[in-house]
Amino acid sequence: MGVISKMERTLNRTTMLVLALTVAAWGLGGCNPFAPDITDPSDPEPPPERTTPENVLEVLRRSYVDMSAQDYLDCLAEEFIFYTAEADQNDPDNPLPEDWDKQTERTIHENMFADDTDIDRITLTLTNQGIEYDPGADPVSELDDRYSHVEAVDLRVYIPIPGDDLILLATANNMFVFRVDPNEVSSEGEILWEIIEWHDLDDRSGSPAPEGSTTELASFGRIKTQSLE
Repeated sequence: MGVISKMERTLNRTTMLVLALTVAAWGLGGCNPFAPDITDPSDPEPPPERTTPENVLEVLRRSYVDMSAQDYLDCLAEEFIFYTAEADQNDPDNPLPEDWDKQTERTIHENMFADDTDIDRITLTLTNQGIEYDPGADPVSELDDRYSHVEAVDLRVYIPIPGDDLILLATANNMFVFRVDPNEVSSEGEILWEIIEWHDLDDRSGSPAPEGSTTELASFGRIKTQSLE
């Protein structure tokens, strides 16, 4: 057996003392590398700021998935108008109005996303089909600029029924028209965008799927109006 010198014993005791103090400091400071990770990976990231029309659509999409009326309404201009599909306006059995305003949208989505709603969950996919840019009359100012995005919509609203879910399904092109938000800027002072018009371009009136199916085909506008009843 080797002989441990007095100096070696002193160094070993010093090393252990430093290690103990270091671990204690980590624990007190909340930085203990040996502690379990308490970060919840399910915490969603906050929605992006509305610094581009694309970001506005992402906020809108998330607002449906999260069923957040306030996040949805933040995407809309005060003068916002939703234009229903022509096929819905001409439906002989249940025609929809040609359009409605932001207040109607508020009523719809506060009902649709309420705690006591019949809806279990919602999925929404938006796939861009084309973008048009209108610089407006003033070539210098952005305040009269407009962007129009045509998006292929896949909206699925799941409503529990005995034995299965009823799925309200809207799959059609919709057009969103964006303008600069005249009232707000981003946290970094950048311009924000908002939706001034939404056109439902569905060319068929909402109708039930074949008998025995738990999916009902409808336009986006038709699904919205179910939360006005």
